[in-house]
Amino acid sequence: MDSVPVVLQGVYCGVDAALDSKDPTLVHWAVCTHDGSFYLDFHEGSITLALREEGVSIADHYAEHMMTVLRRYARERGYKILAISVGVTDGGSASADNEMLQDIHHAVLMKSWFDMDSIPFEITTEGDSIQERAASGVRKIVDWLSPQTPVDVGGHIRISDLPHYEDITHAGYWQALIKLAHECRERDLTMSFFNSTPQGGGVALMRHATIRLLNLLGVDAHWYVAKPNPAVFQITKCKFHNVLQGVAKPDLRLTDDEKKLYIEWCEMNFDRYWITPKGPVQSSDVIIMDDPQLAGIIPRIKESNPNCKIIFRSHIEIRSDLVAIEGSPQHDTWSFLWQFIKHADLFISHPVAGFIPPWVEHSRVVLMPASTDPLDGLNKHLNLINQNYYHVIFNRICNDQLSPPLSQVRPYIIQIARFDPSKGIPDCLEAFRLLRERMAKNKDLDVQLPQLVICGHGSVDDPDGAIVYQDTIRRLSEPQFEEISDDICVARIPPCDQLLNALLSGSYCALQLSTREGFEVKVTESLAKGKPVVAYATGGIPLQIKHGKTGFLVPTGDIAKAADTLYDLMTDRELYERIHTNAKRDTIKRQEYHTPFQTVNWLFLATRLMEKNRDRSSTISAQEAQSLVGRDWGCRYVKDYWFKAFGVKVEDPL
Repeated sequence: MDSVPVVLQGVYCGVDAALDSKDPTLVHWAVCTHDGSFYLDFHEGSITLALREEGVSIADHYAEHMMTVLRRYARERGYKILAISVGVTDGGSASADNEMLQDIHHAVLMKSWFDMDSIPFEITTEGDSIQERAASGVRKIVDWLSPQTPVDVGGHIRISDLPHYEDITHAGYWQALIKLAHECRERDLTMSFFNSTPQGGGVALMRHATIRLLNLLGVDAHWYVAKPNPAVFQITKCKFHNVLQGVAKPDLRLTDDEKKLYIEWCEMNFDRYWITPKGPVQSSDVIIMDDPQLAGIIPRIKESNPNCKIIFRSHIEIRSDLVAIEGSPQHDTWSFLWQFIKHADLFISHPVAGFIPPWVEHSRVVLMPASTDPLDGLNKHLNLINQNYYHVIFNRICNDQLSPPLSQVRPYIIQIARFDPSKGIPDCLEAFRLLRERMAKNKDLDVQLPQLVICGHGSVDDPDGAIVYQDTIRRLSEPQFEEISDDICVARIPPCDQLLNALLSGSYCALQLSTREGFEVKVTESLAKGKPVVAYATGGIPLQIKHGKTGFLVPTGDIAKAADTLYDLMTDRELYERIHTNAKRDTIKRQEYHTPFQTVNWLFLATRLMEKNRDRSSTISAQEAQSLVGRDWGCRYVKDYWFKAFGVKVEDPL
């Protein structure tokens, strides 16, 4: 029987410190807690910096002391500290010119994220005392975290630093990253990313991580998100995305009124927010357009800033075979979008045959997979206390949505994905039904019966989510699921990365039965945690799984084979451990799907596409730069070019 879970109260903390006016080795600190509505408590103390172990820096000594204080403080009161502000001031003893205090503040920031799973904020505070400044800091983070924040709240969130990335990145990749970042800074290049949503989808996750790393590197990079319009998102999801992927109804087509509404929305965003004299269109050297939602502004960018290079990034599986059929919905949709996209200088596709539509010249195409960030909330290590906290949160969500709870002691199989027609959720349900049916027939099995978890974020530009979710709930009421429906947890969850991390970390194995897929980097995230993945061989998924070594690829639609593979993993412990071990150690190849590697891709393209200032600190000659601008990119991986340019060689351990 499951034990009764401990329910922790989520709180926010402000931390500030100051040197003693008489003893510079004595630091006084203050902590202020807030529950999101009111201040709860003040806590203060001191630490002598001179009393530290040999070889331990002052910053680490102070940071570890504060972590001990905060952990004990939270444990005694039943708190889960959701976010921590660490205060710096413009003047006085905690000013920016006090190097020691800056170092100890910084150490607290990093430990807050990795040791306590608290979002760390670096905030300029004001006040006559450290108590007032701690209160000021926590008040700011409560305001900023509700209801939605920009990228790292304008850089105030500091979850990682360059040494953290360097520690997890191949030396050759890291050297290329540093060289290209230096070139961007010296050439004063500005990069801007445009898309339709700040959270909820894979593109948004990648952009948060990319901008975070580019900012740490000192590269002038920005991210702009369109003002939403639900009517437009109904068009872009159902009649762009779904039609191009071949998962929409065969008779679904764009109307003239819908085309007009889409163009008007693109023009409105462009004219109202982005075309000002100091706005992103005029100030950017390279603009990356993610997916077709905002493709309508590409010609306007070219008209307003002819020197700007535009990269169109396609993240979805485009059924090029259907696009090629004149008169098909796919042909009509792509014809409409191509009138805008054709003005881009470069087209990026996932490295999968058949994803590149007709009319896109291969001389303007490069290949790049999706990426994930090993240091963000989706992937960082969570200790057991935090995993249990998110387990409780998930069961609260299940309760709110009238879904069965997740057991604390039984194994479970998980698929994390948006509720989308292409994600194969009906196949997941049926594969689980077949698995449980087979397990029930084998009376000699000495394994616990598993549960199934189907969950994912929503997204403001995805109106399909509620429809597919409701369809999933309806399916579970059908007679064939009657005996197992209490073991199937289905939930739409809020945008909390650590919640997904905890669910995936606690799972036995993962499913990814997408019938159409661009890349789905959740596969890589699952493998990194040592979770065997059973997936359809769709889109970019086979690039991530070594069949029979790190996971299993099943022919798309072969539900029985998926169920049989799950049965083998549940009943053959030796097989499970072998796949688990291989998945965890396949690290070199997996780095190609990590933020540092992908950032090298972006910086390489930006520096090679741009002629601007090529005479200053460029790693290539002016003649070569000119040739690269109009070069035949040849539909090759971006990495192929910079591997050659920087002499990178990597051995694949598996």
